[in-house]
Amino acid sequence: MAIYKILLIDEEKDTFDDFKDYVEISSTKDNIEVLTDYPLKDLEEMIELIIKINPDAVITDFRLNEMKTDIDYNVPYNGVELVEELLKIRLGLPCFVLTAFDDLAVGASEDVNKVYIKNILHNNKEESKAKAKFLDRVINQIEHYQTKIKNSEEELIRLIELRKSGKANISEEERIIELDNFLESVIDRKSSIPPEFKKLSNDERLNNLLSKVDELLKKVDNGQ
Repeated sequence: MAIYKILLIDEEKDTFDDFKDYVEISSTKDNIEVLTDYPLKDLEEMIELIIKINPDAVITDFRLNEMKTDIDYNVPYNGVELVEELLKIRLGLPCFVLTAFDDLAVGASEDVNKVYIKNILHNNKEESKAKAKFLDRVINQIEHYQTKIKNSEEELIRLIELRKSGKANISEEERIIELDNFLESVIDRKSSIPPEFKKLSNDERLNNLLSKVDELLKKVDNGQ
């Protein structure tokens, strides 16, 4: 059974407790490991911390600087800004913004589908369906993201083997570069292929062909 690490970022410990309780009563509790952290003072340091933790999904509060019961410093960014900066490094990483101020968060976000109302974490029978949908969506996005990476890695390995055999065509060469660029953008270059393989081998074969043609023409000119 897959266990997914979900990182929750909020300035209030009460939200951590609410989310853990929320997960505990859900049908997906055995598939989720909840990690929590307060937002750091510096956005860049916060991004570095998330990368170090390496979660499968990130859930963050929108207003990270509103309640100062558990932190005593200023947080100069909100949850939407945090997510957008993180996605510049980890393209496609499942990220979600929880907010009690949905209109403001939606207006600030480039992707309204990442914004959820924070009261889904509280016990309310009328909202039970919304709760289930939220955790289901988190897990579904994690699985979709990881499957896409796995499939891309497998396709890249297959195409590299095809290239080594000298049978890759132009479209397959272009696909190798496309896949490599994608994998670099989602997993910090951990699966990048060697730089020499990024050069289109078809270009090399074309140069070899032109060289042979030149040799043939010289022989013809010399009457051989």
